[in-house]
Amino acid sequence: MKTFTPVNSLETKLRAVITDRNTPLWNFYTPLAAAPLWIVVQNFPEMDGSDEIAPPGQNPGLCVMQTGKDSWIGFYTSAARANEAFEKFKISPHAFRIASAPGYQLLRFATKADPDASLCMNLGLSECQFVLDPDMVEILLERPEPDYEKRPSDKIRITDTTEAEKHLAPLSEFLGRQPTVRAAWIYQRKSDTPSRAGHEAYEFSLLMNDPEDDSLLKQVETMLKALTPLEMEWTTAVMMADDQSLRNLSKQKPPFYARADFLKT
Repeated sequence: MKTFTPVNSLETKLRAVITDRNTPLWNFYTPLAAAPLWIVVQNFPEMDGSDEIAPPGQNPGLCVMQTGKDSWIGFYTSAARANEAFEKFKISPHAFRIASAPGYQLLRFATKADPDASLCMNLGLSECQFVLDPDMVEILLERPEPDYEKRPSDKIRITDTTEAEKHLAPLSEFLGRQPTVRAAWIYQRKSDTPSRAGHEAYEFSLLMNDPEDDSLLKQVETMLKALTPLEMEWTTAVMMADDQSLRNLSKQKPPFYARADFLKT
C-alpha cells in the first residue's frame, strides 16, 4: 500500500483517524465542515471560463459511483487526490470535471441530492480512503454553518534567495545533523501590506519525516534571525506535500537543504 503523506491539516487529522483507533472521530469531522473539499460533477462546456459549475437554475450533477447495488459519492481532501481518482476511474473529462467548495456546503448538497448514496472520503484511493458515518454527518450538518477562514493575502514568490542563503551555511550544517529533517526551502513573501523600507520578508519551510513535527521551528527561527541582517524578516513553517508536488516544486526552485533521500523512489 502506498504511504499516505498528508498535504494539508485536514489530511493530517484523517491520517490520525485511519491509523489510530483511539483518535476521537470529532477530531476529523469538526474541521471537515470548514475545510475545502473536492468532488466530481457533471461538466457543462458552456460554463468554461466562468466560476459557475452549472447553468442558471440548475444544480451541479454529482458523479455517483456504483458497486453492485451500492452507490457512492466521493469527496476528496485535496485537488491532487481528486485528480488521482479522476484518472484511476478513467472518468471522461468531457462528461465530468472537478469542483471545490467548503465541506459543510458539499456534504449538505450531496445528502440532499442523493440521500441513499454512501459518502466516502478519497473514494478509490485505498491508502487514504475513509467511509463517512451517516450519523456523524447528520450531526455535523445540524450545527450552524461555520465561518470559513479567509485565505491569507500573503503570496509566496519563487525568486532568487541567494542574498539570504549566503548567510546561512551554519543553518545548513545544523539541518544536516537532524535525522528528522528531509529538506527545506526559502521563499520571499509578497504581502498586501508593504514591508518597511529596505526590509525583505522571507519564509523558511521545513519538510519533516512527520508532517506534524514542528519541534525545530523555534530553534531554526532563532538561528535565522541571528545569522542574517536585521532587514531580513523571517517566519518558519512546516511543509506538507506529497512526493509528486515536491518534485514539481524542486523543478521551480531547488531546496536550500535536502537530505540525499528526501524524495522517495
